[in-house]
Amino acid sequence: MMSGDVATVATVYGAILLGTCIGCGLTGIVFVQTVLYFKFYPSDSTNNKILVVIVWALDMMHTILIIASVWESVIVNFAKPELMDLIPRALGLSVAITAAVTFLVHWFANRVRKLTKRWYLAAPIVFLAFLRLLAACVSTSEIIRLRHYSLFIKPFPSWIFTLGVTLSASVEFCITTVMVIFLGRSRTGFATMNHIINSLILYTLETGSFTCAVTIASLICWMVMRHNLIFLGMHFAIAKLYANSLLATLNTRKRLRSDRTLSSQRDADVYPASSNIHKSSRILGPLSPNKGAHLNVNVETTVVSVIDDPCEDYDIGDIESKGGCDTACGTEKDSKEFLP
Repeated sequence: MMSGDVATVATVYGAILLGTCIGCGLTGIVFVQTVLYFKFYPSDSTNNKILVVIVWALDMMHTILIIASVWESVIVNFAKPELMDLIPRALGLSVAITAAVTFLVHWFANRVRKLTKRWYLAAPIVFLAFLRLLAACVSTSEIIRLRHYSLFIKPFPSWIFTLGVTLSASVEFCITTVMVIFLGRSRTGFATMNHIINSLILYTLETGSFTCAVTIASLICWMVMRHNLIFLGMHFAIAKLYANSLLATLNTRKRLRSDRTLSSQRDADVYPASSNIHKSSRILGPLSPNKGAHLNVNVETTVVSVIDDPCEDYDIGDIESKGGCDTACGTEKDSKEFLP
């Protein structure tokens, strides 16, 4: 039996029941985002589609496992306080599923390598993400083997779980920090590009900081209150938050593309094409009437094509694969490669 006054029905069954309810709600959001992804991006890359399907399937599996765990703990073992210490097998499997979803999302963060063009920054992140997955698998095997919370919180198995959750928060923090720093350094003199970069920075902070905060909160509860399951109720939500952050990253591309179009139109109003024509004429010097007319047509056509040409759907990783804005959006001509 778990010892201590904190091991009550509310802090054990109540915590995992509340965590399961929140997790089911987040699963509904994952499903909606998955439907929206296939609706708005039918021609997206095959790799992205496979990734979305796998993440959705793992999230559904995770939901089924935590529901089964709560059913066994609350319904099957009802009015059996001596079984409060028993860990359902499905609960152990849910820890491994959480790690798998986290690993896939962190692997998608390979965009750090594309953004920085420096493999030595991305390699440690991928290595830590793999260690987190390995630690979770070991924790799962120990949970299934021991079957009791009072045995799992002993030093040997517990430090492995602690390591896994710590690595998860650390990887998320590293990814968010690197992306914010390099995106911030990529600002240019173009209002259109700066607007999109600021949107990416804000979005990176929102998604990264929230998932990291929940993971850290779960870790703190695990460290200071191991005799209850409040940490586990929070842990139920981690997989769903990571899945939602991935899908939201993919689904935000259309909004960014729309923002780019509006920004380009505002730039066109402020800097009309005629000013570029006059500027070019001053630089090139006096020309014959025929050549001047020919130059006028060419310059106008170029400006219109930059502003009005439609952009293809992109992966946010593809944005950053251009090596930052110094190469990807340093000029208006190159903005099509950088923007959605």
